[in-house]
Amino acid sequence: MKTNVKAIGDNEVELTVEVPASDVKKAYDRTLAGIRGEITLPGFRKGHVPVALVIQQVGEDFVRGETLENAVPVWGDQALNEAGLLEKAVGTSDLKAEKLDETADYSFTLHVQTMPVPVLGEYKGLKVPKRIVEVTDAQVEAQLAMLQERLAKLEPVEGRAVQKGDFVLMDLEGSRDGEPIEGAEGKDQMFEIGRGNLIPGFEEALVGVTQGEETSFDVEFPDDYHAEELQGQPATFTVTVKEIKEKVVPDLDDPFAADVSEFETIDELRADVRQRLEAAADAGAQRDYRAAAVDQAADNATVDIPEVMVHREAHRLFHELEESVGERGLTMDVYLGVLDKTAEQVEEELHPQAELIIKRRLVLEAIAEAEKLEISDDEITEVVKRDAEALGRDHLQLLADLEKSGRREALRDEMLLAKTVDFVADAAESVPMTEAEEEAAAEAAADAAEDEDDEA
Repeated sequence: MKTNVKAIGDNEVELTVEVPASDVKKAYDRTLAGIRGEITLPGFRKGHVPVALVIQQVGEDFVRGETLENAVPVWGDQALNEAGLLEKAVGTSDLKAEKLDETADYSFTLHVQTMPVPVLGEYKGLKVPKRIVEVTDAQVEAQLAMLQERLAKLEPVEGRAVQKGDFVLMDLEGSRDGEPIEGAEGKDQMFEIGRGNLIPGFEEALVGVTQGEETSFDVEFPDDYHAEELQGQPATFTVTVKEIKEKVVPDLDDPFAADVSEFETIDELRADVRQRLEAAADAGAQRDYRAAAVDQAADNATVDIPEVMVHREAHRLFHELEESVGERGLTMDVYLGVLDKTAEQVEEELHPQAELIIKRRLVLEAIAEAEKLEISDDEITEVVKRDAEALGRDHLQLLADLEKSGRREALRDEMLLAKTVDFVADAAESVPMTEAEEEAAAEAAADAAEDEDDEA
């Protein structure tokens, strides 16, 4: 096989491939044998139909077309390897293939998009803003309040009417123009009054109602109610209050601390909560600092990323999103419906994020090469030992499993990227954030914490 490589643009070459007639004939014969093995004709056993009759039955053009469909991908990979492009190729396009003559040499051309090589800018001694870690008393008390909520109990209320914050056990029935509304009824339903989970006006109407009392009131379904036929429609609800309960949270005292922790006093628990919050905040600030250092190094570099790489990464991100949506109990169709977007639109919107991910990785790989950073076998073994200990497995068996699955080198690549991030961050100099940067960082941290709470 002969190959010829011609540069046609940034990160793109034209590859011309010439396949000798002997290889063409072998590919043609393999295809013909495969067709012969599947075809049946009266009077002949399957796989024993004469070749001439097989060609007559399906046609020469069909055999030649199938030969090309089967062989060109194989020839293409072989040509990429022989031309030294196999490891560099990120995609191919514009295949130009002529008709096949199984008795003659065959040639075709294709365009090959190659892995871009970044031109590095400054990546050492970067001045990177770092968030100052500060845990407030209010944050500590909020964490303690969450612990209180976990031990809160619902206790029956005697001798008073419903108040905001109560939990009410009720029977309810909704009607419109005197006719019951399907799905708007229930027995022994428990709701928290004042939480805002029910139709506007419903919870407010129950404030002041006593246990055992039946009350009726008018409300209006909101315009965005899930049942379209009820949107904006008036309704009358009849509710019987069967039981009233109030949430009772334990006091923040020494017995509470002993119940929820290994500490004997509330002061010890409060100090531990502060320490944990500070450790988490410091870890978050350090994580953001490392990411900001890498972003600066990437911003300082120049790299032209082929669209095929961006499209592929965006496609991967879309499938990650799909899995995340599924883990939250939703289907992608429902999620897209809420966004009022198509899958194609969402994937297209992921392109900037995909391009940034690729650029970061390429720049880190280039820095690792420039600084001659490596991951030794001993470093891999140490990581595997820690993982094996956490999993309760023998580390030698885990190493063997990595080797067998082909994941060992992938792990080496991951570790090298992490080492390179450490290199860039350690070589950087932290500087105080501006007020605007502090506000943006605090907002981002709050959003991240909210996302974690939603997933939990």
